[in-house]
Amino acid sequence: MREPLKRFFYYCCKYCGLFILSRLLMKKKLRILCYHGFSLQDEELFVPGLFIRLAEFERRLEYLKQHNYQVITLDQAYCDYKQQSFPDDAVVLTIDDGFYSVYKLAAPLLHQYNYPATLYLTSYYFDRLEPIFTLTVDYMFWKTQCKQVSLDELHIVSLPTEKVPLTDDNKLKLREQLKQHGQSLPDAECRELLLQRLGECLNVDYGQLKSSRILGLINQQELKQLIALGVDIQLHTHRHELPVDSELARDALVRNKQKVNPLLATPMVHFCYPSGDWKPAHWPILQQQQVLTATTCTPRLVDYDTPHYSLDRILDSSRVSQIEFEAEVCGFNQLIRQLRGQG
Repeated sequence: MREPLKRFFYYCCKYCGLFILSRLLMKKKLRILCYHGFSLQDEELFVPGLFIRLAEFERRLEYLKQHNYQVITLDQAYCDYKQQSFPDDAVVLTIDDGFYSVYKLAAPLLHQYNYPATLYLTSYYFDRLEPIFTLTVDYMFWKTQCKQVSLDELHIVSLPTEKVPLTDDNKLKLREQLKQHGQSLPDAECRELLLQRLGECLNVDYGQLKSSRILGLINQQELKQLIALGVDIQLHTHRHELPVDSELARDALVRNKQKVNPLLATPMVHFCYPSGDWKPAHWPILQQQQVLTATTCTPRLVDYDTPHYSLDRILDSSRVSQIEFEAEVCGFNQLIRQLRGQG
């Protein structure tokens, strides 16, 4: 009931003119939108907060176009930030991780609208054939129609040997145990073999899942085509984690650069924190790596006094309704946050 009431509240505020007023008050702030994956099959049902259907994404782009928002590059936004001169109603489009669906679905649509976008590319699964291990484990348990399962054939000591009812609690426990075991395996080949066997246990076709690439990243050829379509490639981490330890954090950035930078015309200088997790202790490391900006996943608009290593972003996905998206972009939600002392 809460979501329908929230949407009703937004519609009332919109038709009372508060969205227009908010846009006027917030016109000199920067809106950085954040996307991840674009649904090729049923991913938006699997993780609504991570994926978005193409029709929904197109509706967002059409809204920006029809309402005359200025979609600019991240480089331009950084220059405007330094000069304290954002254009009115400025928007930057960013995409995290580098799912195959960015190449297959999002980039052609962005090109059609002539909108620039930045892709923060994580590097471990880049140019690899197998899907992301942890996400695939979760997907298989979500996808299975089995009511109970025996994982005895996986030969993992920590797992029960008898049949287990697949309740939500049991699914969660089994998923976490399998992920921990997978991370302890010596290489990707062993993890992929585990996924194949898990698929057999759960009656989920791993071969089809792998070939669909719904949970995989782009390859080198697709990267080149993204660049040709106007997508700006920027820095992420190697394994989608940024430790607090300075040497480990530095290694996460350097390994990403070593794999991706040679494929680009210019070095990567913009960064996104994995899962939006960051600490001020990361800032000296970013400075040492000659990073100019870093983006979070905190839903706020960017002002000139926002630290350049904690530029906030508005996360968009199939979990976000169109009216809620409009409330964020016009600045109404930002106004509410400021009134609550959260802005």
